[in-house]
Amino acid sequence: MDNFDEQSSRHNTSERSISEDLEGITKDCSHNTLYEKLQSVANIGTWAVDLENSEISWSSQTKAIHEVPSNYVPSLETAIGFYKEGYDRDEITRIVSHAIKTGEPWNATLQLVTAKGNSVWIETHGMVEMRNGKCVRLFGTFQNVDNSVKLRLELEHEKREAQRASRQRGMLLSRISHELKTPLNGITGMLQAIKFEARDGIRQKKADLALHSADRLLSLINDVLDYTAIINGELTLKYSDFCIRSLVEDIVDAHKSTCKDKGIRLFAALSFDDLTYIHGDAARISQVITHLLSNAVKFTDTGFVSIHVSLKQRSGNHVLLVSVEDSGVGMGESELTNMFRPFENDRLNASEDLNGNGLGLSIINQLVERMDGELDVRSTPGKGSCFDVTLPVEVADAEVEQDNAVSISSDLLGLPLNILVVDDNDINRLVLGSMLEKYGYVPDEAENGEVAVQRAREKQYDLVFMDYAMPLLDGVGATHVILQEQLLGRNGAIIAVTANTSEDDKAICLNAGMLDFLAKPITGKDVAQQLKNMLLKKSTIA
Repeated sequence: MDNFDEQSSRHNTSERSISEDLEGITKDCSHNTLYEKLQSVANIGTWAVDLENSEISWSSQTKAIHEVPSNYVPSLETAIGFYKEGYDRDEITRIVSHAIKTGEPWNATLQLVTAKGNSVWIETHGMVEMRNGKCVRLFGTFQNVDNSVKLRLELEHEKREAQRASRQRGMLLSRISHELKTPLNGITGMLQAIKFEARDGIRQKKADLALHSADRLLSLINDVLDYTAIINGELTLKYSDFCIRSLVEDIVDAHKSTCKDKGIRLFAALSFDDLTYIHGDAARISQVITHLLSNAVKFTDTGFVSIHVSLKQRSGNHVLLVSVEDSGVGMGESELTNMFRPFENDRLNASEDLNGNGLGLSIINQLVERMDGELDVRSTPGKGSCFDVTLPVEVADAEVEQDNAVSISSDLLGLPLNILVVDDNDINRLVLGSMLEKYGYVPDEAENGEVAVQRAREKQYDLVFMDYAMPLLDGVGATHVILQEQLLGRNGAIIAVTANTSEDDKAICLNAGMLDFLAKPITGKDVAQQLKNMLLKKSTIA
């Protein structure tokens, strides 16, 4: 019986031992599984390097981060080879070498390229096991921090951009403040001088200087508004069909008198027919050409200024080519590099008269980009500059303009109308006058706002076509006087006719009391519609 109990006891002890062993194995497996799951959840792997046996081991999550198969066997060389070539690989090599020599732990954020070619930001922590002053083992963790690092880098980039934008706005406001003072000083100074000037000739000269300063002030304001609209993404392009020859000829004519006064030759070559219509933003194309031509004239004291405009086909599409060349002061490499930056206007230390507000070329460059075009510059100091613009356009059918002509009945055309055309350019007055003569009306003419006011005091007009930008007294000023003195006929109207076609220019004209707004180059349809509107009003009164 005792033997049986002893055998039974030994049997139970054996069972408990086996059970405990099995339980221990189960616990170890459970801990390992849990450990692997925790690594996966945290996206953290482990690694170890046995330097005595030259063996390296990676956990399953470390292999997953490297995007290698589960049976992949790394080596110290291949492990380091995963780090991005250049700084990252050099840095991890330096860190490991330093740790082996000193026994110091490390923590580093670096970039590696996985087995599948993906760039990933990782964070590695490492420690060293030293034995008798010698490093025998390295071990640590390996974590994928790609999302957090990219987010941090993006935030840092946005912060730098915001700081840069803030600095630019500060510089812009500072320069605008500086630029405003010059024309304001000219205006206030000349107006004060006029108060005490008895000599007519000197008073007239001082008034002209004040008006010139006012023009510079208006130009600065318009440029600032355009530049602000562009950098804020608020600039919109307005496409329509227009006669490109008429637009360019109008711009060239406006610069003839300045070139004549400076004693320089102005050449213009237009390589297309008189009735060539294109589809594009006429106002912005006019702005680009006008600025480039004005700039060429301003920086040229002797020699010539030339403009060549043509239509070409490239890869089945039409492009408008504009080339403006001058024999002026030219620019060096440093000036060419900075010329499209706002307020970079110190061309060869030019005088205040030559230096503009510095926004013009920046605006033109961005306008060309917005129209999917290209702007190239070639220049040599002392020999001149050449600006080449390429703009993609569509060629429109000139017949469309004729097909959409405004119809005016013979009964309406029998009504009398007094019409005044106001423009400082002789050709512009002639063109508009010929459009009116087609319907049997011969308009009176005025070459500036002062003459227009005098004409209106002598004769009551039903319809006035008023240019916006003119010397002595501009269209807005003349409109104020005419309306204030009630010089128009019953239901009479003043229509703005101008190449300054921004929304701000339009608002200025309408706020001054002008009834409508026609953008140059105007068409026969535009004039006929205004004529018809006035005749209908007159017929209702009759």
